[in-house]
Amino acid sequence: MAAPLVVLNAIAAEVSKQDGRFGYEFGDVWDGGNEHALNFVQEIETKFRRKTKTYGFLSVDTGRNSIPTILTNFNADTENAFEDTTQNMMERLKSSLNEDGRGNTQVGHMVFIHYCNEGEEEDLGRLLVVMVDKKDVFDFGAGLVPTRFKSIDVDTLRQAVLYDLTLFDSVYPDHIEEHQDKAYLRFISGRSKGQFFQEALGTNEMIDNTVSVSSIFDAIEQFGKELGLRTAHIRKLRDEVELLITDKKGKQISVNSVARKVIANLPDGNDGTTADDFVMFINENDYKISEIFDVTRGQLQKATNIEGQKGQDYFYRIKRSALGTVDDADKSIRYDAGTRTIYIEVQDEEQHRELLEALPDKD
Repeated sequence: MAAPLVVLNAIAAEVSKQDGRFGYEFGDVWDGGNEHALNFVQEIETKFRRKTKTYGFLSVDTGRNSIPTILTNFNADTENAFEDTTQNMMERLKSSLNEDGRGNTQVGHMVFIHYCNEGEEEDLGRLLVVMVDKKDVFDFGAGLVPTRFKSIDVDTLRQAVLYDLTLFDSVYPDHIEEHQDKAYLRFISGRSKGQFFQEALGTNEMIDNTVSVSSIFDAIEQFGKELGLRTAHIRKLRDEVELLITDKKGKQISVNSVARKVIANLPDGNDGTTADDFVMFINENDYKISEIFDVTRGQLQKATNIEGQKGQDYFYRIKRSALGTVDDADKSIRYDAGTRTIYIEVQDEEQHRELLEALPDKD
């Protein structure tokens, strides 16, 4: 069950166009106990879990008005810097909107909400920025403070970005492999595909594809277990998806295409399980998988193999789906966790002869 949430600050800005130029006007800061803000953030957190999204990191940028600088300054004084932070973000959005060729862009309202889990008020929390149509989510009263909240259909949201400020504080400016599971930026592209939002709020940099493909196989494993599938059949699902990714190597792969492949290879008795069920499982369990990703041979190999070595003595690369326990009779590669020993069944006659010839002579 999701933790209860606490809204720390919230504000809305109305975007308008006059004489061919976009501008904006902020309303009042919402009261921290505003029930509509709390309802909104609770529902959108749920929707964020269920909606396929793009995960990412911010590129290193030390510019005075860059998003990393804005977030760093906000983290240094979250109690007092909220209005300055939202003002700086709106200036970036306005500048991006007023670039050549964006005169017909439809906007509406920008909503900023800073919130955290209940009981973690000392934490840095999360900052949510959502672009909504004028009448889709709130009825705004005086000062752009909502007087009524409508239930959200995420597909009606134009675009949304969620910054995990605690993760950002612990990771930025690093953007290295060991932090790839700590993506602090999440982005949903809804009805609006306008690039201005992504450019202004720093959501262009996507998560490393190695993480997406690794997470796909983790999700298949757990999804199969939830369905009560035998280990052998879960391995079959992994192998089928690996073939799909191999066939599409160098091309973009969608989560939906993976979902269809998984469902198409389920055993009899799972007719009621759909591709949508698998996508929902991914999102609700927060697997770090971007909506669209592409994979190189090296990334796929890293996600589907285990490698190791001991100096110059040996090097091994074992396909995860080929590995079993010592009692797993149908596997040609078995691992004894107690003795930390890998057993490999050599079936090729030529390899067998080469190994025999390489054995030292007995005295």
